[in-house]
Amino acid sequence: MNSTMKVIGGFLAGAAVGVAAGMLLAPDSGRKTRRKIAEETKRLSDKFTDTLSTALDSAKKSYNQKLDQYADNGKHKMTR
Repeated sequence: MNSTMKVIGGFLAGAAVGVAAGMLLAPDSGRKTRRKIAEETKRLSDKFTDTLSTALDSAKKSYNQKLDQYADNGKHKMTR
């Protein structure tokens, strides 16, 4: 796991803990608090999924670029 993913993961975990703590300490009814927690959990889950998808797409693109670069270098060396 690279440092960017660690930072993103830490940020999302911190945000989730902060939101949960804030909701649990809020003066709302239990039902309302549980609903808010469920909604926020879903929102954070969706955000994490989007972030992970973006990171995976970036990794795939980088991998394919390097693979193409190595293939081109190999072809160039074979034609010498």
